[in-house]
Amino acid sequence: MIKRLVIVLSILLLASACAHIPESVNVDEGSMLTNFSDVRSNAEQHSGELARWGGVIAKVENNAENTMVEVVYFDLKASTRPMPKDQTQGRFRVYYQGFLDPVIYKEGRSITALGNVAANELGNIGEHEYAYPVLKASGIHLWKKIEKQDVRIMHQPLWHTPSLWYYPQSRFHAPIFYPVGNTAKPKNEATKAKSKK
Repeated sequence: MIKRLVIVLSILLLASACAHIPESVNVDEGSMLTNFSDVRSNAEQHSGELARWGGVIAKVENNAENTMVEVVYFDLKASTRPMPKDQTQGRFRVYYQGFLDPVIYKEGRSITALGNVAANELGNIGEHEYAYPVLKASGIHLWKKIEKQDVRIMHQPLWHTPSLWYYPQSRFHAPIFYPVGNTAKPKNEATKAKSKK
């Protein structure tokens, strides 16, 4: 039992070590990263700290000097790719010094950002007032869409009956048995009447 547990833990450690983190959001080993929920509850206490958050893009606004990306927060995998679920801890805003094309960085795409925590900003989601945690990004990674492949095997109806292609239809009729040693055919009624005379 203990041996199996050690093997499973070893595999998990190797898998996490082999997870590829994009260069734009990578940090030095041992770097301290600030948790999203901590910043949401007290942004002033964590102002200026390094953070790496991700999620799904909700909105993109191009300003004169930067681009603001509004992101629905989700936890990150070991590779720093967001893991969308039915529930989220909230939203945050990312400010990137440069132009991000909203046709590419569009709603629904997964994104991960690395940067420093700034003061919360008040905004609205519909008519609901919302305090957004803010990240001044030094790096952003836009994740490629994962295309789901249909792996179901479609069988043709005749695949499992190849004999239909190679043999005549009579091949499947019930076999005809002929008696052995007696090849005489039964006489009909007329033949029987003549034999009586």
